Amino acid sequence: MKKKSVIVFIILSVVIALGYLLLIGSGNSSFGQMLYYIFVEGSRVQLLSIVILIVFFLLLLAASNSYWLAVSSFSSIIVLIAIVNYEKFHLRNEGILPSDFLMLNSINKILGMVSIWIIVGGVLGISLLFIIGYFGLRNLESNWHWLTRVIVAISALFVLYGFSNIQKENSTFYGVGQLLGDNPRYYDPSIAVSVNGPLVNFVNNINVKVMKKPTGYSKKRMLEITHKYQKLSEKINARRNPVKQKVVFILSESFSDPSKVPGVTLSQQAIPYTKSLIKNGVGGNMISNGYGGGTANMEYQALTGLSLGNFMATLPTPYTQLVVHQKETYSFNNLFSRSLALHPYDGSLYLRSDVFKKMQFNEFNYMNHGYPQKYSTKIDRSPYVSDLATYKYLIHSLKYNKNSDFVQLSTMQNHLPYVKEHYKDNPIKATGDFSQSEREQIEAYATGIRHTDKANKYLISKLSKMKQNVTIVFYGDHLPGIYQHVDLNKNGVLMHKTPYFIWSNRLKLKKVSYQKMVGPYAFANEVLQATGAKVTPYYAFLQKVSEDMPISASKVANASYDPNLPSGGLNLINRKTEKLMNVKQLSTRQKELLHEYQLIQYDSTVGNHYAFGQLTKKKANMSLVN
Repeated sequence: MKKKSVIVFIILSVVIALGYLLLIGSGNSSFGQMLYYIFVEGSRVQLLSIVILIVFFLLLLAASNSYWLAVSSFSSIIVLIAIVNYEKFHLRNEGILPSDFLMLNSINKILGMVSIWIIVGGVLGISLLFIIGYFGLRNLESNWHWLTRVIVAISALFVLYGFSNIQKENSTFYGVGQLLGDNPRYYDPSIAVSVNGPLVNFVNNINVKVMKKPTGYSKKRMLEITHKYQKLSEKINARRNPVKQKVVFILSESFSDPSKVPGVTLSQQAIPYTKSLIKNGVGGNMISNGYGGGTANMEYQALTGLSLGNFMATLPTPYTQLVVHQKETYSFNNLFSRSLALHPYDGSLYLRSDVFKKMQFNEFNYMNHGYPQKYSTKIDRSPYVSDLATYKYLIHSLKYNKNSDFVQLSTMQNHLPYVKEHYKDNPIKATGDFSQSEREQIEAYATGIRHTDKANKYLISKLSKMKQNVTIVFYGDHLPGIYQHVDLNKNGVLMHKTPYFIWSNRLKLKKVSYQKMVGPYAFANEVLQATGAKVTPYYAFLQKVSEDMPISASKVANASYDPNLPSGGLNLINRKTEKLMNVKQLSTRQKELLHEYQLIQYDSTVGNHYAFGQLTKKKANMSLVN
């Protein structure tokens, strides 16, 4: 009996140790870095991961009463978590999060973005684990009494539930986490998963708090803000006339300028036409809140005018964590009589189908749901609908769809993966001090956005011939996560800059003082300002924010690189110097504006809506449609 206990102890210790190393390794870029975080910077917090693994294994053992089944199931789950975490870490610089489970209804589409060899290898590996577990441990019996199993299972569930509350400040497990050095590092999801490991990082993000209640939030204060910006909107509108136009927001998947990336030299320009539009018109750079991902977050900010920098860092995806739970959500399309959303891919990703209903879009057409097959052509062997085909559908919709007063279009052509086999020819060559694998990805990516640049020229030429007033806001949502040679901490702002432009076929656009660099939340007020359209008090406020405030963003850089940065998710970027700045560096007026922004955002999302209805109310003479 004693010998059996020793054998069981050794086997379980080895299994849990290997599982732990596999998990912690999946969130680190090198073996040396992993060892540093285990034994130096995050030594105490590693105990949390080990305790979670032990408790989870005991739960499986109590449920199955079989060593071979518990070991096989435990190992398979750990391998699966490690694979998903590894892929997400290397593609998006963050670990697996609770919000990711809301994407399971689109699992077939997500798997389509992953290499088939990873999927096949994972399935074979997990199958092999069950085979080894069965033949290696089937003779090792577990003779736990049923009462013991129930007690162990209930205790394990209680402990796991406790860990899910590890960031609730009044909970016992919060105290345990603090004792063991648990720092969630919300300001930098990459470092968070590297130091804490995917399990602790996951539980740190379970209880999501949308926003802290700003100081001074009250009905009286919100009505004061409302009155203030009602007066400002009246002042602005006195100098403007009603403008009838259709407006299109084009979120161009992963569109950026690779020639701006440190250490990358291209044999020819990838986006010459788009750069000429920016140079000669209204446009510049947008500060993205993501690198390698985060499309829905830029879409959310552009449509709502809200900044991720004002939210808690535990809210990585407002679409799935906030909007679907709100009773009402204001969006720019609400200014228009009718609105349409288009997406040449699956509509369930980021729960867009539910989100656009909340935003009161009249229609949402996506693949296999209203999106015509004739506009679904692809380039060579690319798995995604081309931007040219998507633009052709956009033009058709603007001409014939009654809901096209405002159109939200999110493209897919330049989504990962970036492999040379997607295109017959990759004419743009990249040189620099990086690996052959990275070079091939950069060249494939550059070829893709070159196709987008040509599609932009096609779109502009076609819209120029339309009789209706059509205004386009085009922007890239984020850089692709392929630049492994770049230090994202030292080049945080640079690696979050994407091109954008505003163009109109009939209206003469006015230059905007802040157009050189904007946050995605500024697009709505900027297009109203550039076209001379009238504004609601809300967009008068956002214009003021855009003119007088540094850019408010989230996760552009992290406090481990610059200790002067504000904690949490807020990053502030100086428009002139393009450098990160601290809240303390703001003027008194800027601090007041930032506080007003936080009050308005809180009121519209988790507050009592004291003011937001009046702030967003449009007058009869503000018509923006033909």
